[in-house]
Amino acid sequence: MLGENTKNIIDHLDEQGIELLEFIYVDYTGIPRGKTIFLSEIGNHLSSGTGITKAMPASTMRDEIVSIEGMNAVGEYRLVPDLRSLQILPYAPTVATMMCDYRDQDGCKMEFDPRVSLQAVVAEYKKLGFEIKMTYENEFTLYQKTDNSLEPYNPKICFAAEAMDNTYHFLPKLIKNLRKVGIDPVEYYPEAGAGQHELPIAPTDPLTAGDNEIRLKRVIKKFFADNELYATFAPKPNLKSASNGAHIHMSLWKDGTNVLYNRDDQLELSQIGYYFVGGLLQHIDALLALTCPTVNSYQRLQPGHWSSAYATFGKDNREVAIRIPSTFRGDRTNSMNIELKASDATANPYLALAGILSAGLEGLKNKKAPLTPVDVAPETLTEDMRREKKINRLPQSLGDALAALKKDSVMIKTFSKLGIETYIKVKQADIAYFENKTAEEIAAEHRDIY
Repeated sequence: MLGENTKNIIDHLDEQGIELLEFIYVDYTGIPRGKTIFLSEIGNHLSSGTGITKAMPASTMRDEIVSIEGMNAVGEYRLVPDLRSLQILPYAPTVATMMCDYRDQDGCKMEFDPRVSLQAVVAEYKKLGFEIKMTYENEFTLYQKTDNSLEPYNPKICFAAEAMDNTYHFLPKLIKNLRKVGIDPVEYYPEAGAGQHELPIAPTDPLTAGDNEIRLKRVIKKFFADNELYATFAPKPNLKSASNGAHIHMSLWKDGTNVLYNRDDQLELSQIGYYFVGGLLQHIDALLALTCPTVNSYQRLQPGHWSSAYATFGKDNREVAIRIPSTFRGDRTNSMNIELKASDATANPYLALAGILSAGLEGLKNKKAPLTPVDVAPETLTEDMRREKKINRLPQSLGDALAALKKDSVMIKTFSKLGIETYIKVKQADIAYFENKTAEEIAAEHRDIY
């Protein structure tokens, strides 16, 4: 039987002219997938979900199925929608979309599902009295098709007014579309790469932040496709130009107050903030496998490219993994946050956010403060100086990051042994696939997928 609330939702959607309901999940490659059900045939699917083969969590970006016991052609999971995530697609007004959690046929949530893992770690913070605010800060590159090839669209210099003028004829409609799916953009500017743009959005709770990351990329890509342009969020779509990051900003709150702020500290960072950063740095190598999870990611993470290449932190230092942004005069407490720069948009956002929060929580529990912050670009120091300051290079390949993930007990606990095993095998299949590809081929394939 349908619950009263569920029936009300169906009636309301019918009144709005909704004909189709999307059941969306995000796989380990960061690609949103799903199934669509006609509203007239929805039955009990809102509460019991829709079936999905057990093989899909083990799928690569090329739809290869890696070998995982129990994840094959036999059996089904259920995709059960989170009704709080329901939005209507601005470019398809008869379609409502919902994010789903993986469950078994008895309705129990599956531990390997990153969206489930994120909800679990957020609950741990709630037990300690913390509220979390997070958001992604995405860069993306626009291309146009010319003579059967893709070329950067309007490749002006960073922050150029001319580049801004070029976007104003379509920016208002894009912003309107994003707001229709619950996303609040806060500013816009052209970035340093050829055809590159950035559109930061307001922070929310972590689960909504993950949902927003998926929908923002989807809405942007669709919007520009409708305007005969091509948008990509790939980390390094163009080897000759600046790369695309997807930096993650986060803050911790108690009783309505941002507990990361301390006006008397040189970085304006509280002791809680230092412990959180310490946890991130302790697990940064494993975390990188989640936040920079493709072969293309490591074409981006190079010294001197403002993309972060070293496992350290600093105040407004854009060459380190963790940046402590300066606060804004007049709103110093509320504007204090921590930024993970070693992150890009090929990640499953729930996986990335859950990994970050798990590492930070370990830092809080164990009072793991980091070493002295770094106020120079680490690549300008000699190797001996970096060694003395204990500034380590981040993993330089996806394989190295996966090796760290495989040994990280905190990440295994967060995502389950099955989740980590599946994730690593999916990523190892990607490494094998790209092993004999040229750098240009790697960049082009990721540009086209992401």
